[in-house]
Amino acid sequence: MARYQRTALAFLGLLSIVTLIAALSTVGDATLRNDWPRLAGMLACLGVMLGLAWLTPLRLLKVGGRLTLIAIELAAAACAQLLTAAPLIDYIYLVLVLQGIILFRPWLWALMAVSVWIIWAIVRYQLSNDLLIWLQSNLAIAFPAVCAIIAAFIYARHVHRSEQVQQKLQQMQQHYTSLSTLLRDVQQRVAREERQRLLNRLISEVQQTLVYAEQGLTTALAMAQSNLNRLQTALDVPRTATATAIARLRATVQTLRYVPNDPKPTPYGMLAGVFDEGLISPLPNNILAWLLPSLFVSLSLGLVLLQSWPPSLPILRWLVVLGGLLIVTSACTQYVRRSVFIQLGLVVQTITITLMAALTNLLPLLWGLLLVAWQMTSRLSRWQLLLFSGIWLLLLTVIVIIQPIFLDLTTILSLLVAMLLVSGPLLLARRQLRRRQQVAQQVQLLETEIKQQTDEVQRITIAAERLRLAREVHDDLGSKLVLMNLELQLATELAGEDPAKARDHLANSRELLHSAWRSLLAVADAELPFQPATLVPALHQLTQQCAQSTQATVTIDIEGDMAQLPSQVAHCIYRTVQEGLTNACKHARAATMHVQVRAADGYVVVTVTNDNRPHQVLPPVDLGNGSFGLLGLRERAEALGGGLEAGPLAEGGWRLRLVLPYEGEE
Repeated sequence: MARYQRTALAFLGLLSIVTLIAALSTVGDATLRNDWPRLAGMLACLGVMLGLAWLTPLRLLKVGGRLTLIAIELAAAACAQLLTAAPLIDYIYLVLVLQGIILFRPWLWALMAVSVWIIWAIVRYQLSNDLLIWLQSNLAIAFPAVCAIIAAFIYARHVHRSEQVQQKLQQMQQHYTSLSTLLRDVQQRVAREERQRLLNRLISEVQQTLVYAEQGLTTALAMAQSNLNRLQTALDVPRTATATAIARLRATVQTLRYVPNDPKPTPYGMLAGVFDEGLISPLPNNILAWLLPSLFVSLSLGLVLLQSWPPSLPILRWLVVLGGLLIVTSACTQYVRRSVFIQLGLVVQTITITLMAALTNLLPLLWGLLLVAWQMTSRLSRWQLLLFSGIWLLLLTVIVIIQPIFLDLTTILSLLVAMLLVSGPLLLARRQLRRRQQVAQQVQLLETEIKQQTDEVQRITIAAERLRLAREVHDDLGSKLVLMNLELQLATELAGEDPAKARDHLANSRELLHSAWRSLLAVADAELPFQPATLVPALHQLTQQCAQSTQATVTIDIEGDMAQLPSQVAHCIYRTVQEGLTNACKHARAATMHVQVRAADGYVVVTVTNDNRPHQVLPPVDLGNGSFGLLGLRERAEALGGGLEAGPLAEGGWRLRLVLPYEGEE
């Protein structure tokens, strides 16, 4: 419907101008002023036609209603022409045909155009009652009609393409307004893909060593049942495999935390050269460059042959020479790019067409100036068009003075109307082209911005997913592997003294191995293993497991209602306690550890303290330099609006302290 709101108004303006000029030219005729009943009837017909055109909401009518309206307007124009025989009314028929280009499909427009021509031809024949004059009038109107119809088709094409680009812009704006939803979908998709890729990497890095460790544990347990003397030797295999798994896990976490910065180039440079499209596509433009002047020369020869028979051979020869010069000059002007050469070609064409009209004394040959008007409106810029129009009118005046041509008011008005019907659609098409280029540029800028934001979200999502996996793998899987290594150390020490306890530690290490696998799968599925309702039992189980694996004294003190904590806060609390106990076992070789969790006044405070036993000889577990665990905890705390501090105590030992704000879950 938007198409008719803009283009119908443009063609109504053309129809009004042509009708007004036709009415004024008729009123200016002294003969018709004396026959006022016919003049009044003609003006009434034109008024009814124009009133219907303006008062009828064309954009709301169906195809049948539009056809009916045009039929009524056509009947009114035919009646007006029969009353006064005004030649300018011919162009009212043409405007109705041009309007049909916008309103109807090509096949329906073709039927309508043929119907209009039939009605016009019947009226023309009734007015002249002479076949030769009727043929001359057909040839005279043919070239302006062809130029105007082609110009209207060009305008319709640009209107249609402008609507398509406008619709795309609206779609892009809708996409842009809903970009947050789109980016959330992108985040989820990218996170799933990155999670799967990193899971495959984790499995490939750690799986072999863990399988090797489990095989060693199974063998060691079997030997513990049958041959206690070989137990200690058999424990070396799973211990080595566990240490290797820890080392590979550390390397994997370091790799996950390294996110390469790979900025993508901004594709704004692609916008250059995209909007160099001309008013007419190259192939149709090449065809029209030769077709229109050839058609004009052919029609001119036809008019000369109809004017007198046999024709004057010198005039015919000069007409052929000038026609050939016009065809070549017009075609060459279409291919040059510099404005000065374009204007020079237009001057040569103007002189040639005027000489053809003066030589044959046929005023309809002046309609060849539509070729010049066509190229002016399609090739020259706005200021060049205004400047050259003045020069062109001055040139025509000089030519008429040098080579007198009898020009009456009707001929001048007919030429002006024809130029209006050709130049008007072309100027409107140029305006549509500029608007479409602006809209297309907005579309590309929006596409570029959306793509940049999407790429940025993908990059941030990938980095966030890698960091999440690094934290979870380090805190959960790493902690279980450390405890498993400690269980194996204790089993090695007790193998000779207390085989029963050694077997228990071996069984615990295998359970830790299975738990590590379950933790890895939960991490890959982005599951939060602890809900607020299960936090307290999970913390007690963690401290008991740590005490069992290290033979240290581990105590825990919990204050407040943990069931009211948000899931993310509960998860962070568990990981903090897990990391604090793991570091105490791994680095401090602590004899006592104390965990305190207190929730009150909208804050949760988690404190993990331990002493150290530097005199205890335990083989250290080398995980490389740096503390990814504390870094991951700090990231968790900052993401939840809290803080983390860790450091040695003045009286000896170490303290890890986490403070988180929270709001109770509904």
